[in-house]
Amino acid sequence: MVNLTIDGKQVAVEKDATIYDAAKACGIKIPILCHDKKLHPFGGCRMCLVEVEQMKGRLIPSCTTPVTEGMIVQTTTDEIVKARKLVLELLLLKHPIDCPVCDAAGDCDLQNLTYEYKVNMNRFVDEKFNHEIDYENPLIERDMNRCIHCGKCARICDEIVSYGAYTFINRGIEAKMGTEFDGPLNCEFCGSCVSVCPVGALNSRPFKFKARWWALQKTKSVCSYCGTGCQLTLGSKDGKVLTTIYDENQGFHNGQLCTRGRFGYQFVNSEKRLTAPLIRKNGKLQEATWEEALAEVTSRLSAGKSDPASVAALATPRLTNEELFLFEKLFRGTVGTDNIDHSAGYAHEALTKGAKASFGVTASPAEIADVQKSNLLLVVKSDAYETHPVIGFEINLGVKRKGIALRIVSDKKGKLTRLPGAKTTVHAPGSEIALFNALCKSVIDQGLAAEGVAGLDALKAAVADATAEKAGVTAEEIAAIAKDFASAEKALIILPIGQGYPGHNAALANAAANLAILTGQVGKEGAGLLIMSEKNNSQGAVDMGIYPKGTGLNAQAIIDGCANGNVKTLFVAGENPVVSYPNRAKVEKALENVEFMVVSELFLTETAAMADVVLPACSFAEKSGTFTSLGRRVQNVRKAIPAVGLAKSDFDILNALSQALGGARYNNQGEVFTEIAANVPAYKGLTQAGLKDEGAVYPVTLAAKLVPAAAKASAPAAGKLALVTGSALYHCGTMSRFGEGPMYVCPDAYAELNVADAAALKVAEGDQVTVTSGTGAVQVAAKVGKRVPQGVVFSPYHFGEGSVNTITDGSEVTYVTVAKK
Repeated sequence: MVNLTIDGKQVAVEKDATIYDAAKACGIKIPILCHDKKLHPFGGCRMCLVEVEQMKGRLIPSCTTPVTEGMIVQTTTDEIVKARKLVLELLLLKHPIDCPVCDAAGDCDLQNLTYEYKVNMNRFVDEKFNHEIDYENPLIERDMNRCIHCGKCARICDEIVSYGAYTFINRGIEAKMGTEFDGPLNCEFCGSCVSVCPVGALNSRPFKFKARWWALQKTKSVCSYCGTGCQLTLGSKDGKVLTTIYDENQGFHNGQLCTRGRFGYQFVNSEKRLTAPLIRKNGKLQEATWEEALAEVTSRLSAGKSDPASVAALATPRLTNEELFLFEKLFRGTVGTDNIDHSAGYAHEALTKGAKASFGVTASPAEIADVQKSNLLLVVKSDAYETHPVIGFEINLGVKRKGIALRIVSDKKGKLTRLPGAKTTVHAPGSEIALFNALCKSVIDQGLAAEGVAGLDALKAAVADATAEKAGVTAEEIAAIAKDFASAEKALIILPIGQGYPGHNAALANAAANLAILTGQVGKEGAGLLIMSEKNNSQGAVDMGIYPKGTGLNAQAIIDGCANGNVKTLFVAGENPVVSYPNRAKVEKALENVEFMVVSELFLTETAAMADVVLPACSFAEKSGTFTSLGRRVQNVRKAIPAVGLAKSDFDILNALSQALGGARYNNQGEVFTEIAANVPAYKGLTQAGLKDEGAVYPVTLAAKLVPAAAKASAPAAGKLALVTGSALYHCGTMSRFGEGPMYVCPDAYAELNVADAAALKVAEGDQVTVTSGTGAVQVAAKVGKRVPQGVVFSPYHFGEGSVNTITDGSEVTYVTVAKK
């Protein structure tokens, strides 16, 4: 520790701290415009000038000056204040004074500092800039006339997002923040630049002219898209969520959000929201009262108690823990059926079966914090950046700042491939288990296995015939990855799972876990296996037991049961099987056949449109509770706005049904969390009040063991392309289709082809193509590039129109033909 004095206050800080850090640590505010805690110090704005007694005669920038033992610092002398006023005058020389119409008014650091330092006149006079304003980007408006050259947009885009959309161009008074060829901004649309801009040079177009910052009600909550569990602050007014508010001190990610978190909130205010219950009468859904709707559902579930096997329930992992607990208690406890599941059944088995068998827990042994504590990251699928973008940012930071080695095994290339020193091994589609088996065999053959690993002989026998060729890679690649992983002090495997990845199942989790256990990379920070669940509360859904535990039917079997008449009553809470489950025609036919289906939803989705009763549900912004992220962090979700129309939370819906059926009734969701803490071992000792803003990571006790995993043989179909599905960067599940932001930048389904395959098919970028499999055909737009290897086509699964699940059947790989329309 280093001891110094700032404005008469004694402070002790780490030796790598700056004067600015030290001042902040002891509660002294130093004004600054170019600094953000996530970024490298820049020292560009000169507002943070201070005086150091040991450096008499000059003022120095506090944000770039490291502390030294015994340093004596003054931050507010007359000379310093005079210098800061001069800096503000120079910044205002070219800056337009358009605060009345600037969307950043009230949230503008320059405006606030001008007021604080009483700069009400300017000794300097010059013409204002007249740069053309960039209105072409659908989400980000760029007005470089307001730019103060802090460089934060370029730095965050380079250092954290690793895209590099901005840079300084020109020199002297003509310098400005520019883009590629000084054209319109074309980027990932994450909005990171908007969040850190200290003035109104970069604005969120969806929020423009919606409200003044000081009029917004600010509510801390958790993003409702992917399983990362990013904390966010919702800005609301007049019962609507109007924006997300940046806070560099919020969450492990320091306020950093992706496109979905930053711009995808609009689904909450969508005009397509359901506002009243619907009951099917004479073949059509018609508005009804809550009393009528709940009476219909209660009557049906009450009758089902005499034949529980005929009742089934599917829930979305976007519900809160409290709602999922009630869901499980209602159907498994009160109705008596074990036919409950979520996420198509297979999308959680890496946890419920894979992690359970390998580690003795239905959760990842690693946490998100382990990403930057590791020495080597082995990422399965380059899509890991698309599925969980903010964890992608963490990977970027680890690789670029800390020199963490990055190894990627994937069926295609991606953004992670381009990181410094990254090595990507492109394997044959659907061969992930074969690849991990080959890695385990190579570790054993090279004598790199950890000592005393239980079950080594059984694993050795199971992988005896594993070869690199079965995964479509070279023996040299396998040997190199195995050596690097086993030799690293701390190595972490990152495995994304979800409905777009049917092959990322229990067997793959076992195969990946085997490599970690075999090399002794379990039970220490920065190492092990991080299973990245798809939805915001996927881990919570597993923790609350939303899957069959006995002889009950899983999601796919429930669909089959609807088709064959064994399942007569189906309750669906937020799932949209018609679009998100494989083999759309099969799902639609099954749901048409079921006698009675009730759906609680935000929108009249493709599934809800087929229901007998539709119950309008609340979004995450309209209710309170908890979510559990993929890193086992339990966090508070807080109500920001009142319910839309007559919508009710799933907590209220399930609570009412439970009471009507003779089950327990709760006064509020807090009572349910108390019961969760008493009945779910992992949550023992947790309280909602104790979670506070930062949440709490619940501990796990591991019982690691090797579990051999058999690889499936998949022979390529002659004359066909291998279709692999997954996630698009801008979407998560099917809900993001109702957010304006994601739909602005990625509105339609597509099929991504290799340039060589496209040339052979005479297909160009944007052409409409027909993709045909054994289960059907779909027409989508073509994307052409070098990301996917020859012989492979990729398509995301999120879309209702052009739904790729029309042509999939749940296999790891679907063989298709592609023809220009």
